[in-house]
Amino acid sequence: MVEKSYKKFTSDILFTDDTYVIIGSGIGGLSTAVFLAKAGKKVVVLEQHYTPGGFTHTFKRRKGLVWDVGVHYVGNMDENSQLRKIFNYLSGNKLKWDPMGDPYDIAYIKGRRFEFVGGKENFRQKFYEYFPEDTSAIDAYLELLNKSIKKNLLYFVQKAFPELLHLTLGSLLRRIQKPLSQKTTYDTLREITDNQELIAALCAQCGNYGLSPKESSFASHCIVINHFMEGGHYPRGGANRIHETIIENLESLGVAVFINAKVNKIITSSHSVSGLVINGKEYHCKKVISNAGAHNTFQYLLDQKSLHKKYKELKNIKPSTCHLCLYIGLNKNNADLKLPKYNIWWYADIDTDKVLNDKNNLSDDQLSFAYISFPSAKDSLWSEEHLGTSTIQLIGRAWYKDFTEFEDQPWLNRGEKYNEIKEKFKAKGLSLLKELYPQLESHIIHAEVSTPVSTRKFSNYKYGEIYGVTHSPKRFSTKMLKPRTKIKGLYLTGQDITLVGVGGAMASGILTATTIIKWNMSKQFKEIAAKY
Repeated sequence: MVEKSYKKFTSDILFTDDTYVIIGSGIGGLSTAVFLAKAGKKVVVLEQHYTPGGFTHTFKRRKGLVWDVGVHYVGNMDENSQLRKIFNYLSGNKLKWDPMGDPYDIAYIKGRRFEFVGGKENFRQKFYEYFPEDTSAIDAYLELLNKSIKKNLLYFVQKAFPELLHLTLGSLLRRIQKPLSQKTTYDTLREITDNQELIAALCAQCGNYGLSPKESSFASHCIVINHFMEGGHYPRGGANRIHETIIENLESLGVAVFINAKVNKIITSSHSVSGLVINGKEYHCKKVISNAGAHNTFQYLLDQKSLHKKYKELKNIKPSTCHLCLYIGLNKNNADLKLPKYNIWWYADIDTDKVLNDKNNLSDDQLSFAYISFPSAKDSLWSEEHLGTSTIQLIGRAWYKDFTEFEDQPWLNRGEKYNEIKEKFKAKGLSLLKELYPQLESHIIHAEVSTPVSTRKFSNYKYGEIYGVTHSPKRFSTKMLKPRTKIKGLYLTGQDITLVGVGGAMASGILTATTIIKWNMSKQFKEIAAKY
């Protein structure tokens, strides 16, 4: 694997008044950059980390072991899907995908095994087999998913409307979607069934949006489940290929992506953007697109005195969940160890809310919840580039309050108590893995744990959250999570204005670019339809 090198930000770089400066090189920022550059706009992307890509980046350890940190699979990537065509456009046709096949997910719920397979009718038949007495409830559920598609799409489209249209037609579209978004997933499912095991199975993938059924908006659930309804895909060559191919395309368009460029502050004057403080130095610019997250943008990057009072509502919307992750390296290949491509959702009980909100998860002797991914098995190029090795990840839920005492401690030296927490999680994670896959016992050569303070350090999310703003009903009731802000020259992009995941972040790029270049986006949509 050839190591990519990226430009470091230097103090002599200047921006013109018509340059769009994008804060953050996650997929939201990179997607926005491509659409703007294709429309002839001047664009620069700034990344505070030493590597770009946000949660699409990967990291490596000895013997070439590599893990992704955020992209475990992507849905709706069949050859002729619209999402696939858009990523072809963003990457200049360089990004390739490997199908995970069936099943793409398996859930173990209190010992019972459920397979998730691609295709709505295949899903229906599988769940008929699991719950033969509940076929009408399963039909009703699939009908709810189907009816949600257009309502959710129109809800997001109205976010790009000009202000007057956003207040008028946008208000109507928000009202149409409101019954979907303002009910919790659990309350909605209870209207069609009282079978708690069926509800648990239907919600087994809720970790993809980071919230339990009694807390999450049903709109969030519908979007994510519909996204994976046709199965899962994984980027060929690893998750890093997503940002690498898009950045290669951006460079061909004349867009610079700089690393080691930490934005400390967005400077405003007369309620307009007038500059940025980058690495402690002030720079003049008039157009800024923040992919740093809504909380980071409004609570940390902007002067609180300059904020419109309307933005105070963001303080009432919580950040999303945080996690612990166990990264495992093995000294045999995927085939020899019989590692699967599918992901595992493991629950100790059918009460999903109880499991996902188990505050004793750190102290108990066994895990009540885990998500397990096999990145090396999903990647068809792994065996060519990483001979005789394989990798696994196991994720558990965490609460940032359990880690606040360590947040100011130096990386890799946070003390004995911190290390004890990690070691206990490692032991529990390895125990579960060996229970599921006994053949791993003598082949583990590396195991390390990341925590919410690790996420905080590398992603700059203040509470170690991985999904930005939480996916509760309140997320959908606020009007401020959209590309255009009340500050002239400041725009938002990224998962907070759409939804979690690679697909959601990419969609935010479309929304933000459409907000800026308006009807000129139609030329790009026509090009995508015709050539990709």
